[in-house]
Amino acid sequence: MDLGLHLTLTDTNSKADPEVVAIAEQLNPTRGNAFGKVWDLFGQRATPLTTDEFKVLARTYTTPSVATGTSGSGLLWDSTSATTNLPINSTQIDRITVGDVLLVDNEVVVVKSVNRSTNTIDVYERGAGETDPAAHGTAAVTAKIIGNAAIEGKVDVEAKAEQTAVYTNYCQLVEEAVNLSFEDTEQMRKIGRTEQVLKAEAIDRARVKMARTAIFGVASAPSVSAPGMTRGLQQWLKLSGGITTNVGGAFTETALKNMLQTIRQTGGNVNAIVMSVAKKMTFNTFTGAGVTAVNLDAKQNSAGRILDSYLADGFGAIPIVV
Repeated sequence: MDLGLHLTLTDTNSKADPEVVAIAEQLNPTRGNAFGKVWDLFGQRATPLTTDEFKVLARTYTTPSVATGTSGSGLLWDSTSATTNLPINSTQIDRITVGDVLLVDNEVVVVKSVNRSTNTIDVYERGAGETDPAAHGTAAVTAKIIGNAAIEGKVDVEAKAEQTAVYTNYCQLVEEAVNLSFEDTEQMRKIGRTEQVLKAEAIDRARVKMARTAIFGVASAPSVSAPGMTRGLQQWLKLSGGITTNVGGAFTETALKNMLQTIRQTGGNVNAIVMSVAKKMTFNTFTGAGVTAVNLDAKQNSAGRILDSYLADGFGAIPIVV
């Protein structure tokens, strides 16, 4: 910061005065090399990027259940005695192997063999163990895999490996410019902080843009004519099939419970529930919500119910993010 008396001539007439022009030509600012410099907010990378593309690998999770195939009235799954050529959904038969114990409605059967060409199975008997044979109709029903029972000394089970899903994403460069004008320089000389404030504000803007990209971004491969873009959370959910939209539905506690139950049944986990400010007001009325602050003291001039978590079976207290 400079101390002392300074005179700055910025009007048109003073600038054009020959004496002022002559004096200006003699000036050699101590920090003249800083004027017009382009500041890189993040500096140069220590190691340049070797590729603008990167891959995210995720293992799949197979639900332990299959759908039965359809058959005629009194045949196969609609029969109480048929043990061979029982049809299984062709897209799900790879989930089961020899020895798998299936719970079909209230009947238990054990897989004896699997024919992956005809998408059928044979079972040892109908109504295995303490269950009774039952006819399951002609429509497809869900058979839960509740275990595996093998005959000692006989190894017929087939190996199974979960699949790896590959998602490709791209690097995205974020730029934020800082211009230091003559007025900015004068202000910096007087108060000593203009440059730092401008750079700090630019960094904050860049951070906000990167944070929004992390949520709303879409992937695009870089080229000589277009920049690369990074895929955000919402697009990841769409690609993975992990998002279900209830467009016309109201936000009710029943809807929330059903959603949490579905996640639990498929083996998922819940880290947080994200909602808008408006939905948070509705959430405050839910009976399953964990109460973190209730002010009912008559001596206080305010009272309210503040909720920041939801108690759910299997998940405990789930935090709320607004």
